[in-house]
Amino acid sequence: MHGGTSWRDPPVLDFSDNSNPLGPPQALTALIKEAVERGVYLKFPANAAEEVLAEYEGIDVVAFNGATEALTALMAYLKPKRVLVEWPNYTDYSRIASLLGLQWRHARGPEEATAGDLYVVSNPNNPTGRYLKRGELAELAKRLAARGAKLLVDESFIDFVGGETAAPDVPVAKSYGKLLAAPGLRVGAVLGMRDERLMAPWRLNSIADFAVYHLGADGLRKHRAATVAYVAEESPRVQREVSKCAEVNPSPVHFFIVKGPTPRGVKVRPLEDHGIPGYRVSIRTPELNRILVEAICREVR
Repeated sequence: MHGGTSWRDPPVLDFSDNSNPLGPPQALTALIKEAVERGVYLKFPANAAEEVLAEYEGIDVVAFNGATEALTALMAYLKPKRVLVEWPNYTDYSRIASLLGLQWRHARGPEEATAGDLYVVSNPNNPTGRYLKRGELAELAKRLAARGAKLLVDESFIDFVGGETAAPDVPVAKSYGKLLAAPGLRVGAVLGMRDERLMAPWRLNSIADFAVYHLGADGLRKHRAATVAYVAEESPRVQREVSKCAEVNPSPVHFFIVKGPTPRGVKVRPLEDHGIPGYRVSIRTPELNRILVEAICREVR
């Protein structure tokens, strides 16, 4: 189960999708249209977006068609004996491990790791929003190394807090579709390494390659800055409003967990599959957030 809707789904007030509440950069939409009009999809990708992503991150990058491909390639590359998914977490890590024929299970802490294990965390965590700074992740990697295990970090939401990547000190996978509010564009990467075994000949679709390349690192930085400022102001405000009528798990990012009955008239991300008696919501515009608060509070009055 995942949040969000597909192009085929009927319109809905969707607070389950944890993409950027600001939407895509204005230039990105125009660049996608230009790519289509120029017939970019009729040609192979140039993998030129990697240059932009590397400049944006300040480290080596290998691009992929989304974080799912990046995570799959990275798990296969690392060849762990077993995958431990810190729980609660993004549910697709276990599917990827199973696909690769790897043993896996949920874990509550690094003390459960043994030699040969790969310990997977999302940072910030999805769905809780918990955020660990670079130094905290370095300490976690050190604790795991002492047990003969390795750490893998998914940083798909780190741009929403303006955080510093843990790469290249630890293996990192990342989605850019969240920041760009364009999950269908499928832009992901492995950060901090350029091993040829990870580098498929055509590792991005041509439209995404063209659009991200021409958007540029400056375009990404400007959108990140605007996003961080908006989330830092609006997310705490919405959490305070919701907490007046329901239990809220505080979160530094744009999504958070609400404990209580599922609201009607809006789409949220239920968390029964995580063993959490509640649901995740993601903020949108102030006007839409008002509708969300009213829907949540209506259920508990």
